[in-house]
Amino acid sequence: MASYAILGSILCWTRFTGLDRSYWHDEIVTVRDFVAAGPHAILIGHYFPNNHELFSLLAWATTSLIGESEIALRLWSVIPFILGVIVVSAWLHIRVSPLSGVFFLFLATVAPLLLDLSRQARGYGLAFLAMSVLIVAALEADRSGRTWTIVAFCAAGLVGTWTLPNFGIAFLATGAILLTNSRVRVRTTVGLAASILALAAWYAPNFDELAESSRQVFGTPIDTVGVVTAPFDRILLPGLLWIDGRVPVSSFLWLPITVMVLLPISASPLLRRRGPALILGSGVVGTVVVLWATETRAVPRFLSFLLVPLLMFLASGLASIVARLTTRPPLVRTVVALTTLVLLIVASAPHIAQVMRLPREAHKDAVATIRDQAPASAPVFTYMLQPGDLAFYLNHPVLKIRTPAGISRVCNRREEAVLVVHSWRLAPVSIPCAQRPGTRHYRFEQYARGGEMSVWFIAPAR
Repeated sequence: MASYAILGSILCWTRFTGLDRSYWHDEIVTVRDFVAAGPHAILIGHYFPNNHELFSLLAWATTSLIGESEIALRLWSVIPFILGVIVVSAWLHIRVSPLSGVFFLFLATVAPLLLDLSRQARGYGLAFLAMSVLIVAALEADRSGRTWTIVAFCAAGLVGTWTLPNFGIAFLATGAILLTNSRVRVRTTVGLAASILALAAWYAPNFDELAESSRQVFGTPIDTVGVVTAPFDRILLPGLLWIDGRVPVSSFLWLPITVMVLLPISASPLLRRRGPALILGSGVVGTVVVLWATETRAVPRFLSFLLVPLLMFLASGLASIVARLTTRPPLVRTVVALTTLVLLIVASAPHIAQVMRLPREAHKDAVATIRDQAPASAPVFTYMLQPGDLAFYLNHPVLKIRTPAGISRVCNRREEAVLVVHSWRLAPVSIPCAQRPGTRHYRFEQYARGGEMSVWFIAPAR
C-alpha cells in the first residue's frame, strides 16, 4: 500500500500543479472556436479534428456555469485521467497481482506523453478514462458474462468515440472479440447496435467532413512495415520516452528499445490467456490496420488512449519478472526488465521537472508582461507561426511579421512598439535595435515548441 500511496501522490502532484498556466495553441483553438461558440458550433458547425466534441460540450457547460478558466477546463482532462488510472490499477491488483497494479500506476504516472496530454484542456483525459473502462468492462464481460459489464463497455465506447472519432475503431474491434463469447453474444450485439445508432446520430451533421478529416496532412501515414511496428514505434515507445510534438520515424535504431519492452511484455500473464490477450490487443491492431488501409496520417497523441492496453501488458509483464527475484529468475528477462525501469525513470525525470516548472507555451506570461510594461496604445507586432494565440490573451488583434525586413521596420518606428518573437518553425532572426537605449527584453521559457518566447519593448527610433 505504501507504493500506491507514494505513486498516487506523485500522480496527483504532476497533474494538479500549474493548471492555471497559459493555454497552448491547440487548447486555444478548442476554447476560442468551439467552447466559446457553444453547442451549435461544437456539434453542427464545420468539423475540425481539434474539436473533441464531448469534451467541448462539457467545457462549454462548465464555462456557462462558472466562467472560463484554465483550471476549470483542464480538470475535465485531469480528473478523468486519474480515474482511468485508478480503474485499471485496481483491476490489475485484484485480477492479476498487486505488483501489476503498482507498475501500471508507475507507468501511467511517469509516461511523458500522458503527462503532457492529461493536463490539457482537450479530450485526451476523457478518452483515457473511456479506454480504461472499456478494457476492464470487456475483460469482466468475458470472464463473468454479467449484463452490467456490457452496459459499461458500450457506455465507455460511446464516451470515447464522442470525444475522439478514431476511438470507435478500437471500440468495435474489441466488441468483435466479445461477440465470439457465446455467453454474451446476444447482449453484446444489442449493445453494439444501439451504440452504432447513437454514434451515427451524434456525427450525422458532420459525417462527410469527418471522413475528409482523415486526409489531414498533420503526421505521417503508416506504411506496410508499420502495420507490425506501429504499436511500438507509433504508440508505446513515444508515449514512454518523450513529450508530444515529434512525428516518429521508423528506423532500425528502434530495434534495441523495442526489444527492451517486448521481453517484459512477453512475460505478461495476460498475453498467455487467449481471451484477455485478444481483448487487450484487438483495439490496438484494429486501429493500426484501419489507419494503414485508409492511409490516414497520425501522430502519437491521436492514439494515446491505446496506451491503456499496451501499458497493461507491460506492467503485468514487469510484475511477473520482478516477482521472481526472490526465487530463480530468468537472467536475461530480469536484467532487461530492471534496465527498462531505470531507463524510464531517467527518461521521464527531465520531462516531469520541466512540466512542473514551465507552461507548454508562454502566451499568458508574455501578455501579462506586455500589459504591465507597455501603454495600451503601443502596437504589438509578432514574429510567430500562430499570432492568433497571443491575440487570444490580449483580447485584440496583433500585427503579423514574417520576415527580418519586417522586424527592421519595427525598429525604425518613431514611437514605442512591442515585438513578440516565437521563432518555432520559422527562420531565426536577430533584433537590429536590441542594444538601443531604452529597449527592454524579457525571455519566457516553455517546455515545448522551441523552448522559449521573447518580448521586446522597442524604444522609439531617433
